[in-house]
Amino acid sequence: MTKDNTLLNNLKKLFSSIDYKAYPSFIDDLFSLIKSLQKSRNKSFVFLLVGRTGVGKSSTINSLMGEPICNIGDYDPTTMEVQSYEHEINGIKFTIIDTPGLCDNIPEKGNDQKYIELIRNKVKQIDSLCFVTRLDDARVSTDEMRGIELISEAFTQDVWKYAVIIFTRANKADNYVIDLQERTKRIQHEIANYTGDEVASTIPSVAVDNKSQTTPDGKRWLEELYTQIFKKMSDRGAVPFFLATVTRINKTVNKGKNGSQKNISDNHERNNAKETEINFNSQQREEIKSKLFSAVPILEKICGSLGSIFGGSVGKTIGETIGGVIGHGIDFIFSLFS
Repeated sequence: MTKDNTLLNNLKKLFSSIDYKAYPSFIDDLFSLIKSLQKSRNKSFVFLLVGRTGVGKSSTINSLMGEPICNIGDYDPTTMEVQSYEHEINGIKFTIIDTPGLCDNIPEKGNDQKYIELIRNKVKQIDSLCFVTRLDDARVSTDEMRGIELISEAFTQDVWKYAVIIFTRANKADNYVIDLQERTKRIQHEIANYTGDEVASTIPSVAVDNKSQTTPDGKRWLEELYTQIFKKMSDRGAVPFFLATVTRINKTVNKGKNGSQKNISDNHERNNAKETEINFNSQQREEIKSKLFSAVPILEKICGSLGSIFGGSVGKTIGETIGGVIGHGIDFIFSLFS
């Protein structure tokens, strides 16, 4: 309680010279927000990766998180497995679960029920499902269809509410725009066999290329990947994910075409990966804001009055006062309303 009282007193001193009569509960609400973020530091999040071996699942998740978390290798699996990678960034613990063999053409057939029981026993929480496949493949393979079926049976159709379709090798597509549209429709159609169109049609797709900063349309893919995964992630896992990555986020809007993104998936760099700055554009910032409102309800009340009462610089002031990852989080959140 002493730390809480100290924090509350520091906030009162910080705003002692500001007239916030239009929002008299601001200090109490801000305190509640900070406490909510602090509690989220003790929570974790879980990514489930689904896709054929060698399509770039590990490279993509490493790029997203800014660190070489998953081992990169194109070995051929002989059995369906469940592999877990435990990691921690900014004091936030999280788990990456890979499913080698699930979407691969392997001799082990007819043991689907055994695999369903295995994955149910090992996977108790899923906050984000990443279905990873190549953009330059023409069809949904029979093994991918089987993988979609098994995941649907293991976790019910609800798991697809947290899903994002990720297409790798974007720069290998013959016609990027058309291929992205058609491949998205085909995979959504296959998922719809288990969820119905209402769920499947809302699953977004993102094209990436782990050997390039941009897709063929000249746009940076890292920010779009982050935004779509964050939007679809469970509210339970969204805030821990945000806190684990917030120190990499630039508060300003990226108006340039490419920006400066280091590709940590390159072989010569991934063992010494440094944090990669994330620069959201205006639309992505609005989508991030909307998800934060859903995951942290008190935010809508607080931030709705920020601009008219305090202006955009209040986040930096509060962030510096609090410090640490929570301070970074407050600073970025409030910058969304400046």
